[in-house]
Amino acid sequence: MKIRNILAILTLGMVSCVGLEQFPTNSFTDENYWKYDENVRAALYLGYNQCWSHEYYFNNNLLSDDVYGSRHSPWGLLNVATGMANTTVERFSKEWNDCYQELRTLHTALDAEDRIDTGDPVFKTRMLAELRLMRAFTYLRLVTWFGDVPFYTTNPTLAESRVTPPTSAATIKQFIHEELAYAASILPKNTEIKDDERGRYTCGTAIAIKARAYLLDNDFENCAKECAKLINTTEYGTYALEEDYAKLFREQSCCYGPESIMTIEFATLDGINNIVRSWDGKSWLPQSIGNKGVTSQSPTQELVDAFLKLDGSVADDTDYISRDKRFYTTIAYNGCEVEIPEAMGLGLTGSEGKGKGTYIMYTNASQEEATGDKELYDSYNGSQDRTATGYYALKNFNPTMMNSGGNSYKSIMEIRFADILLMYAESKNELGEMSEEIWNQTIKPLRERAGFGEAYCAYPGGNDLRQVIRDERRVELALEGRRVFDLRRWAVLDNPSIKSTGTAILTSQATGAPFRSGESIICQNKYGLKYWFAIPQSERDINSNLPQNPGW
Repeated sequence: MKIRNILAILTLGMVSCVGLEQFPTNSFTDENYWKYDENVRAALYLGYNQCWSHEYYFNNNLLSDDVYGSRHSPWGLLNVATGMANTTVERFSKEWNDCYQELRTLHTALDAEDRIDTGDPVFKTRMLAELRLMRAFTYLRLVTWFGDVPFYTTNPTLAESRVTPPTSAATIKQFIHEELAYAASILPKNTEIKDDERGRYTCGTAIAIKARAYLLDNDFENCAKECAKLINTTEYGTYALEEDYAKLFREQSCCYGPESIMTIEFATLDGINNIVRSWDGKSWLPQSIGNKGVTSQSPTQELVDAFLKLDGSVADDTDYISRDKRFYTTIAYNGCEVEIPEAMGLGLTGSEGKGKGTYIMYTNASQEEATGDKELYDSYNGSQDRTATGYYALKNFNPTMMNSGGNSYKSIMEIRFADILLMYAESKNELGEMSEEIWNQTIKPLRERAGFGEAYCAYPGGNDLRQVIRDERRVELALEGRRVFDLRRWAVLDNPSIKSTGTAILTSQATGAPFRSGESIICQNKYGLKYWFAIPQSERDINSNLPQNPGW
């Protein structure tokens, strides 16, 4: 697909070096560069390449109670989650630097608006709207994590960047909503996207991000209004739930189906052996099919327990039979069947021979040892090298779309229609407007898809549905990177002072399966996740006008 081909070329360009003694055979000035269609498209797709990544989608789970990290967790995330981080931790500087790098890329193209002249005004108008959507999305990342930040609508000079004070988050959020409204008025619907444009943002993407931005502020009235545009009308596209939940995370075609609203793309040049933009799930997949000895995150028992039995009852910790169908797509548990990625050429014995078919994964050490297969490395052993909880993740694992190195070349949905339904249900409930009609539009179809019977899918009534909706959101969107943002905003809803004091929003102790004499695994350190990210100390060293956030 076209978007991935161009992403591939851009990615190669960013990692290649050219000797200083070499000179280009063609040179561009700032004036004529923007008259060439390939240059303009390259700028657009570089914006896509930097806008959002699989890394954040997966690793933001480490900041929630859905998974527990290990010493292999990247960017100092385990320290951030457990409250042991300081202002120099990489997670803070990475978010800051990636966002401002993306803003520089976007502003370079937006500042050249008057010079873009490829003879295709329709493409130009659409491209500028896409860039403005990306800018709004990037600023949303910044204000969500950091609050007040330096704000630019054009590229600053180096001198300006070193003295610019922060702009209030409220002002930036108003800008975000204005930009998204503009993008929604320009961009095409999802039903108007050509096959070779799949992955590009639509007017529905703009509305969905707008709804998300309001939800992050607990502005339920405006969130409900934006969600209704995608649920009750086709003005901004036509969306629906995929019938089979598992297919959403296993089949590439579903990433462009009616449930998909915003995707994170991959890039290949010549098939699976030349993937230049992909994602690597080896550090949270079962280790026998992953990278032996480097587990970075493990699902918690708390998340496992959130998946109910199909009769609506709570299952025992290790009762994995007849659960919510979403459980089997999300969690690798002791005794489950796992497909082997044939391309990896693994040594373990599968149902179809060496390195082929399926195998039974055991995280209980005694059961794994009893198999006699020396290629199995999944069992809990108390170290930080394997699972910390007795569980691994499976969501978005497609063994047929992995190469010999274990890299996956499958698109991932950052926003899907199920999230819109959940945002709408929560907003309506918080506004005191939940009804059987709203329930039947939102929660009921999600539960029906998950395999629950008629009784559990029916509207329960009552005045206290808050926890019911929150629990539904947790299991539907599990391991999709949303849980930490929900915990932050729910904490503020219950205790508004958390925002001004910057105190911890998550302080519980994570647990795992009962693999030690029948007792549950107790994870090493308690959570201590603070509300705000710290302003990176390296940035404050450069710009003395940047104050530090509360709690740091």
